[in-house]
Amino acid sequence: MVQKSYTRVTLALDIVKKLQNGPYAGYHELAIIKHQIDLFDIVSVKDAPSLSICCNNPLVPCDNNNICWKAVELVKKEFKIDKSVKIELEKNIPVMGGLAGGSANAATVLMLLNQFWQLGLSTDQLMQLGRKLGMDVPYYFLGGTAFDSEATGVLKKIQTELKLVFLLAIPDFGVSTGKAYQQINYSLINIDQEKTALMAKFLHDGDYHNVLKSMHNDFEHSVFLNYPELRKIKETMINAGCDQAIMSGSGSTIMGITDSISHAQEIQEKVPFKTTVVSTL
Repeated sequence: MVQKSYTRVTLALDIVKKLQNGPYAGYHELAIIKHQIDLFDIVSVKDAPSLSICCNNPLVPCDNNNICWKAVELVKKEFKIDKSVKIELEKNIPVMGGLAGGSANAATVLMLLNQFWQLGLSTDQLMQLGRKLGMDVPYYFLGGTAFDSEATGVLKKIQTELKLVFLLAIPDFGVSTGKAYQQINYSLINIDQEKTALMAKFLHDGDYHNVLKSMHNDFEHSVFLNYPELRKIKETMINAGCDQAIMSGSGSTIMGITDSISHAQEIQEKVPFKTTVVSTL
């Protein structure tokens, strides 16, 4: 079985607080608006005597460090399944780029196994399984545009007809999400939640210009300090004609937003770094 594994960008990202109590103590409550785009990996599963993964990107681990491997093991354990699969990953989504490609792939593997092994799991059951693998995984069963708090479990669909075009700048290095969290400056975060709430309204209303004005990412404060070249990429994209530019997730991908694919392609010709044009799925 083969399926496209579409990923997402973050249009707004607030780091609200570090959780001190409960089952997710140590994790952070976030306030993120996630937006699915037409950039995808291809994931396939087939019967095999033992679990294995192969991938066209050497940066992706092909052992039990891979979240897709963990997804298979989780399903086998939860449903007492004595079978296995070979997973093939054809990667187009940048690794450690703040686009959550690994989480997208894990969700896709859960969807495929649900069909492959005829488990009959509902979307809610798949979300609960996904949550055991990673905080970003449940979103992919909802898709589209959504508000997600991740660790505190609030995930709500945002209805919008707005179509956005992104020029993704993909540096030749990634940013470790773990390190990005370790380097948070808590005095600079969680001051833009009002913008996030307003963005949900502007998305619903199809208000392109106010959606752009509401874009922000709390990770930029610390990540740009450690990777000043990312700030430079953001500035270059705005100077080259993007209507807005912002980092996705914890980086390293910087996305420039434009009003059309042709406009994005014009800007692509001007900028001196690797880019790809994508749009709302």
